[in-house]
Amino acid sequence: MKGKDRFNELLLKVIDEELKQMFGEAAALIIYAHLEDNYSLERTEIPEKLDVFIMGLEEFLSSGAQVIQKIILKKVYLTFGCKCETKQGYGFIDYLTELKKNT
Repeated sequence: MKGKDRFNELLLKVIDEELKQMFGEAAALIIYAHLEDNYSLERTEIPEKLDVFIMGLEEFLSSGAQVIQKIILKKVYLTFGCKCETKQGYGFIDYLTELKKNT
């Protein structure tokens, strides 16, 4: 499996696990349905369309989306054996883009 594919697969797995852990299976499915119905974003497309994922998550969860993003980032970094260092001006996509380049 290529690095990019592996990264995307692991990212999706972490997103899936964290949403289900925080909200439960049924609520995670509702979030995915919201993304698909309102943003034409299928669950499997999330790693390739992170900007759409974040937009939909923020609309659905409001300020709670920031907390979810931080939890997902920490878990993704741990999955790759890295520590997530806070950087000025970095957002969710910036951190993931940098991690993807370095793995």
